[in-house]
Amino acid sequence: MKFRNAAIFLFLTLIFVSGCKKKTGETNNDCLSKLDFTKITYTDNSGNTLSDNPADWTNDSTWCDQKYGLFSTSNLDLTGSDTSKLFTILFPNPLRDMGILVVARPKLCPFECVIVNRSFQVLDTFSIPNITGNVLRNIPFSDSLKYKHGEYYRIYYAAHCTKKLFFFKGHGDFKVQ
Repeated sequence: MKFRNAAIFLFLTLIFVSGCKKKTGETNNDCLSKLDFTKITYTDNSGNTLSDNPADWTNDSTWCDQKYGLFSTSNLDLTGSDTSKLFTILFPNPLRDMGILVVARPKLCPFECVIVNRSFQVLDTFSIPNITGNVLRNIPFSDSLKYKHGEYYRIYYAAHCTKKLFFFKGHGDFKVQ
């Protein structure tokens, strides 16, 4: 009788344990679940900072795999690139139909941007092959199928060089009004 009860208990335990599976391949891991797009750096139509979010438009010290996965580095031409400081900002913020991304650096480097929504879906990507000096990039946000009024979005950016593929990486949040 004891053997039969033990066998039934073991059988039921095995069925229960086999039904419990660890979820794999989820994109909503700890890194992505903590994202807050609502803390933006407010800028006016001339690019002046009105209020600052210190986490935006800086060099992020670490990224999770999903953030690195936004960028393809396989075809980068890194010839002559340099690791000098980089400056980025988007204005105006919040914006209506158009934003201007400012990327400034004294020396040459390839620069990429990926725009995502709060669900971490990629909405747009673009690159500037070699930045030298100040670059102003107009970005249209008038596509109402992609960009909803009243919503927050994030631009991830990465500058590359020969020694480290992501020597300057960061993000900036913005709102479409």
